[in-house]
Amino acid sequence: MLRESFKGISLYSCLFSFALVASPVTTALAEDATTSEGEQATEVEKSAPKEGAKKVEELVVTGSRIKGMDLTSSAPVTVLTRAEIDAAGLTSIGDILQHLPSQSGAANTQSNNGGDGSTRVSLRGLGASRTLVLLNGRRYVPGGSGANSSVDLNSIPAAVIERVEVLKDGASAVYGSDAIGGVINIITKADYDGVDGSIYYGMTGDGKAETLDISVTTGHRTKKGHILFSAGYHKQKPLWTSDRDFSKTDKAYDWEKNDGSWDPNGSSATPEGHIIDRAPPAPDAETATPEEIDAWNARYGGNEAWAAIPAAAEGDLHRDSNGNWRGFNYSGNSDDGSGDLYNYQPQNYLLTPQERYNFFSTGSYELSSSIRSYFEASYTNRRSKQKLAPTPLFIISEGITVAADNQYNPFGREFIDIRRRFVEEGNRVFLQDISTYRLVLGLDGDLPVLDNWFWDSSFVFGRTSGTSVNEGRFIRSRVIQALGPADQCVGDCVALDLFGGPGSITPEMLDYIGYTGIGHGYSDQRIWQLNLNGDLFELPGGIAGMAIGYAFREESGGYIPDPITATGNTTGNKEESTEGNYDVHEAYAEFLLPIVGDLPGIENLELSAAARFFDYSSFGSDFMWKVGLKWQVIEDLTLRGTYSTAFRAPSVSEMYLGTSDSFPLVGDPCSNVDEAGNPRELTAEQQANCAEDGVPATHEDSRAQLHAIVGGNDKLNPETATTLTAGLVYTPSFLEGLSLTLDYYNVSIKNAITTMGADILLSSCYSQADSEYCDKIIRDNQTNLITDINDTLTNIGGTDTSGVDFNLGYRLATSVGRFGFGLHGTWLEKYNVTLPDGREIEGKGVYDLGVNPDIKANANLRWSLDEFGAGMNVRFVGAFEECENDDCTIEDAKRRDVESNTTVDLYTSYVFNIMDGMGDSALSVGVNNILDTKPAVIYNGFLGTSDASAYDFVGRYVYLRLTQSL
Repeated sequence: MLRESFKGISLYSCLFSFALVASPVTTALAEDATTSEGEQATEVEKSAPKEGAKKVEELVVTGSRIKGMDLTSSAPVTVLTRAEIDAAGLTSIGDILQHLPSQSGAANTQSNNGGDGSTRVSLRGLGASRTLVLLNGRRYVPGGSGANSSVDLNSIPAAVIERVEVLKDGASAVYGSDAIGGVINIITKADYDGVDGSIYYGMTGDGKAETLDISVTTGHRTKKGHILFSAGYHKQKPLWTSDRDFSKTDKAYDWEKNDGSWDPNGSSATPEGHIIDRAPPAPDAETATPEEIDAWNARYGGNEAWAAIPAAAEGDLHRDSNGNWRGFNYSGNSDDGSGDLYNYQPQNYLLTPQERYNFFSTGSYELSSSIRSYFEASYTNRRSKQKLAPTPLFIISEGITVAADNQYNPFGREFIDIRRRFVEEGNRVFLQDISTYRLVLGLDGDLPVLDNWFWDSSFVFGRTSGTSVNEGRFIRSRVIQALGPADQCVGDCVALDLFGGPGSITPEMLDYIGYTGIGHGYSDQRIWQLNLNGDLFELPGGIAGMAIGYAFREESGGYIPDPITATGNTTGNKEESTEGNYDVHEAYAEFLLPIVGDLPGIENLELSAAARFFDYSSFGSDFMWKVGLKWQVIEDLTLRGTYSTAFRAPSVSEMYLGTSDSFPLVGDPCSNVDEAGNPRELTAEQQANCAEDGVPATHEDSRAQLHAIVGGNDKLNPETATTLTAGLVYTPSFLEGLSLTLDYYNVSIKNAITTMGADILLSSCYSQADSEYCDKIIRDNQTNLITDINDTLTNIGGTDTSGVDFNLGYRLATSVGRFGFGLHGTWLEKYNVTLPDGREIEGKGVYDLGVNPDIKANANLRWSLDEFGAGMNVRFVGAFEECENDDCTIEDAKRRDVESNTTVDLYTSYVFNIMDGMGDSALSVGVNNILDTKPAVIYNGFLGTSDASAYDFVGRYVYLRLTQSL
């Protein structure tokens, strides 16, 4: 029979050589492990030590601090076993957890523009900061470039994980802040005895995005304690957008036709140069003074070269390959000859590369018969990279003017809107070198004066620190000088040529305006805590349990960008420094009361309750509470439910985040042309609101991205929430191996800490009958172009979501092997965001708030017989709609269907012995996304005309995993 874990790596060098020459097909162990809430106890007992173990120890279920044997709690908890983790064919626990149907919208390594190499989890789609991540029941330090509010799961090595427990219920009363969407509790191997080495190698079907993952784990157990050490190395190579047909170009959907047709889309900042004449009208010769006329002519009149520009160009000019200026063609991209736009897609990563080293150790030692010492120590270093297309310079966005007498200006007049792509500079590059340290020191044991009472005292220190490097941006003050009058560009100044086409920008020009920025950041966490739990008294249903505890936690963080970025003296994204801290005192009490047992119609009736009191240095004190009820009607059927209040304190980054630039994918609702230059018809509301804001009916703005300002707010209050769950667990005795769980959830968040979103702000101001938030939209007085969208964090409205989680599992042992089937999914009833004015945005079934279809589900089928195993994983994301301008709140908004998406993974495995006495070897091969399913097409999507947080961008991926155990 296949084993869930393999112990050993004695022929490590031989195995490494074998992995390099073996055919790169896929991996995963096919342990029969179809898991749902009703089967948790069975799965956890499998992982308990067998050799030399006197008994299975009582366990603490995620969502409670009271010890007990029964993992079928009043709250829904899903367990991912070691076998399921291996069967996923992935090397990051973050990537595996992102496939949960209850998860959506979190960043991963497919997030290139705006990503930082991290992988996070967002249960219920409520945001990564509302999902609490624990390691062995204790908080894990936030990860990223500095002052982050959530955990980077890439910093937790997958090789040491025994199982993952996912609590899909609010648990602030038990764990404190952040547990609104749910809790991820990652349980590592403990009493492991042996050596285990693993090599994973994978690549796409066309030989790209190679991944190498190597790990060695060794452990030793004695009567007095245990020690475990693990080390690992991971390297993931990139995939480019040009490597996939669906992402070779951005797509401008024709919403007027709304028939599925689209044009290639790109940027109006081109290597050839793009001039838009935004000169004010010439003074009236009859009414203006000679001085006013002369002043206008000196600035905008131009010379003979300007007078020779064809009138048909209408002041929107493109430089062709012959050096002539003509009208700009917005109908497509220059690389395929369909238009003049620059296709930036091929210059972006589709899957970002990274390299990781990790070390992990844990151990314990019995100091006496009643006191045990323990520790955990870990270190992970991540080096990651993102690449974007060469820098686009929009001088109008930067407030820069090209002087009439600039030495490269051929037209003898000034310009405020020239757009130039600096292909001579090469890609914009963003690098991260991030280290995460964590140390846990603790003592625990039995209370000498009370029977069946246990105490645990620990100190946790976590720190994430590192550097972020950016290349490819320019020093704004030098760009101003280089584009200014010739007599002011003196000394070391090198004048800049925006008119000469590709190659006209020399290395000397780039050296003068360019720089490499290096930023530094950190997140620190310190926790002192004491927990007590034990038995209280006998009740008809069993022994009442109690847990009480106190914790003191300090959180601090900061990020200091490079001096040029911090002072705003850069083109592109400006960013101010972030630094701050807070501390919190917390005390909690939890009770488990088995009220009734062994009565007709009540096999067992159990009540649970918890309360937590807290005092934050940042906003004050309050308390939260939770109650739960589990009613085992008969042996086969259990009903359960919880109701809780929860909270989330504003994080360091949310309170103290310096303002920075963002360029969301939104357009101006007042523009009568779209991003492809096609005419668009404004709604009646848009026409009225735009006119009231002083925007003329002839206004045109083809920009597909607008400038927004984001940042923190030290006046933020905590979010509050209520969470209701109600469900059942059914394990029929007449059909052994079958289990079914259904759980309804309802989460309501008030005073949500969030940005409004540029699309919502624009819609609220211009597309609604009752115009709101127009004070956050800043326009240029002369051109009427949007210069800023103020979108800093605030406590606004709230979020309400509800639905049903369903899990079906069946296991069957036959003469031809053991079979397992699992179906896990979520049906979404609603996902709504309420704005401060009371207007509600419905996110279910539309893309306004992300990918929120009716149904998301995973299914798996597994088989094992002696040394052989095989299986299949299926992932389904349901269909939904998207609307023009990502705004389905408009009653007559133009809509299109986004099709459902299904991916299929296949894998097989074989266990064998290289030679007697050398332990077991396991070879696993597989293919993820074997049908090479493309991601759903979303024209409002930010990258690849889709959504990197919801779909597989990589395509068919083959892998091999070789494991040696001793």
